[in-house]
Amino acid sequence: MKKTPFYESGLEYGAKMVELFGYFLPWEYSVGHSGEHLATRESVSLCDLDYMAEFVIEGPDALRLIQMLATNDYSKKTIGSVQYTAMCDEDGQMIDDCTIWCLDKNKYMIISGSEDDYSWISKQANSYNVTTTNVTDKHTTLAVQGPKANRVLQPLVDIDLSTIGYYRFRPAKISGIECIIARMGYTGEAGFELHFRSAEGPTIWNLVMTAGAPYNIAPCAQAALESLRQEAGYLLVGKDHDHRTNPFEAGIGFAVKFGKEDFIGKAALQRIVREGVTRRMVWLDIPSGDVAETGDKIVVGDREIGIVTSGSFSPTRKRGTAMAYVNPAHAVPSLDVAVVLRNAKRADAKLSVMPLYDPGDTRTKSFA
Repeated sequence: MKKTPFYESGLEYGAKMVELFGYFLPWEYSVGHSGEHLATRESVSLCDLDYMAEFVIEGPDALRLIQMLATNDYSKKTIGSVQYTAMCDEDGQMIDDCTIWCLDKNKYMIISGSEDDYSWISKQANSYNVTTTNVTDKHTTLAVQGPKANRVLQPLVDIDLSTIGYYRFRPAKISGIECIIARMGYTGEAGFELHFRSAEGPTIWNLVMTAGAPYNIAPCAQAALESLRQEAGYLLVGKDHDHRTNPFEAGIGFAVKFGKEDFIGKAALQRIVREGVTRRMVWLDIPSGDVAETGDKIVVGDREIGIVTSGSFSPTRKRGTAMAYVNPAHAVPSLDVAVVLRNAKRADAKLSVMPLYDPGDTRTKSFA
């Protein structure tokens, strides 16, 4: 198991470490799950995202390769832009979802949830005039998230943060340390992601936590990140999608652009659209506050209609939240269902075809 650059810093804040994604990661700090979650929603938090995988593709054929790897279209993306996409195999099944960053002419960075993606990307790159580099261990990421994130970060940096558009990035310095600052996140709130050399991790952690003290900043661990991203409807590889999932059933068909010339899995995905999906991603509101777990069955009466992929307790809404796949015929707004929990208890739930928190995705666009 690897330790992130923020391992020792996390222990200072009472981190309870668990083994996840091949790392020792904080599951909860002394603030607690609810405190971390609510700090993100109401003020500001700091998240260790070091476990995210980072790969650089550079060379004359970089854009051609990106266009083949990604279901989304990067032909008009400019330097400083970030775009969300899926990567699929020839059968239209997802390798992963990820973001692709245009670093320079003929230079891109892919950030995904699994370092295993690198072998697949490298294999596809063999026939292109590019070099691929796995920089996961050299670079790291901290996310400053919440409506007051800009107030915390602005005094530390040498650029005007208001000049960074949503899903854009700029090079900058944090107290003299070179980094890339992107206007994005994984929590459903406005915020920034900071990308910099791993060796600078503890220094930047301390700078942000000190600057955030007047705003009651909280470190945000995996338990809170889970409830935040589930409320906002963001996918997690290995839970909400895997190599048996296509983008349309996962609810990210918006990231598939059939208008571009070609990409891996295009023909298969066109066929899936013609024939229709066999399941759809939905969200479950569980008023009792019970927490559904991966694999729990969803029923209407005695009829099984789907299965839970992710579940958590929502401190924002004070009730259970879950993501799940159901038969398309049952993907009906406000449908009354039940979740069969691991203890055989049934928890009543209401189905939603939109994320349960800020379904219009407005909070990510502006700060308080």
